[in-house]
Amino acid sequence: MRVLLTKIALVAFLFLSLFLLVLKVYQENTLQTRYIQKADHKETKIEKLTLQKIIHDQNKTLDAQYKAIASEIEDLKFSKQFKKLNHEKTVKIKKFISKCTIASKKEEKKEVIKPKAKIHLLPRVAIIMDDVSSKEQALLIKRLPFPITPSIFPSTYNHPDTPQIAKMFHHYMVHTPMEAYHFPSPEENTLEVDDDLKTIDQKIKNIKKDFPHLIAINNHTGSMFTSDYESMDKLFCTLKKYHIRFVDSRTSADTKGRKMGEVFHTKVLERNVFLDNIDDEDAILDQIRQTVEYAKRNHVAIAICHPKPSTFLALMHAKNILKGVEMVTIDELY
Repeated sequence: MRVLLTKIALVAFLFLSLFLLVLKVYQENTLQTRYIQKADHKETKIEKLTLQKIIHDQNKTLDAQYKAIASEIEDLKFSKQFKKLNHEKTVKIKKFISKCTIASKKEEKKEVIKPKAKIHLLPRVAIIMDDVSSKEQALLIKRLPFPITPSIFPSTYNHPDTPQIAKMFHHYMVHTPMEAYHFPSPEENTLEVDDDLKTIDQKIKNIKKDFPHLIAINNHTGSMFTSDYESMDKLFCTLKKYHIRFVDSRTSADTKGRKMGEVFHTKVLERNVFLDNIDDEDAILDQIRQTVEYAKRNHVAIAICHPKPSTFLALMHAKNILKGVEMVTIDELY
């Protein structure tokens, strides 16, 4: 009997020792995890504070830029005044027939092998940042906690370094100026309604030369140009020639972007939400929430913003809002 009790005591002692050992390891791991989380939080906090300081230092520069450059949002407001005029013009054109004659009869049709479609379990959100024209803006974009697609101004006298800025990104677009109904400071080489096919071809050719790896172009302003059938026909003719996609900023309710996509059998993506039509961080965060809700209803959402200090701050603090969606660049939507 004494031997049996001794064995039981020994087994109990072994189990107690094992339990204490497991408990010690668990406590050490918990403390280590907490330390790592605390360190990560500290690093994240330092990163945010650093980014906030950079944005603060950029405030004067960015604010000065936006006193000089009107946004697509302003263009959209003006375009609503011309809605009735556009509607009357559109009604007269019952069936639009493209006049594009670029395609060569000798051109051989090549078999296109489509890659296997990727299955997306989450709704997708793509955010485009228009009006990118400086290295400082590019660096701020690259420090954000999720992918943003920059839309970079073409190379002009006012934006001579943009082709070099584009090389900082794997995925980028070109923010192409197009004629608006009302815009006090049009950009150099703006695509105009009166441009003939040769002129548009040369302007797009120059863009392709300066930005050989662009994903697509989208319109900077452009309410008048994108609402005109013939202008958009010439543009899509040229884009087809240079294998360039079009993302419609939708600065006019009467844009012909979607119609031209049908005519030329090409996919046209469209802006769904403007994030910073109110230049306030909380208002922009609300618009990001609206974008997420739109994506959950429609599987995909495209938002456009601008390199304003308040926009950068909102994007920096939007990570929790964007949980439940997959952040992608525009090329992934093609």
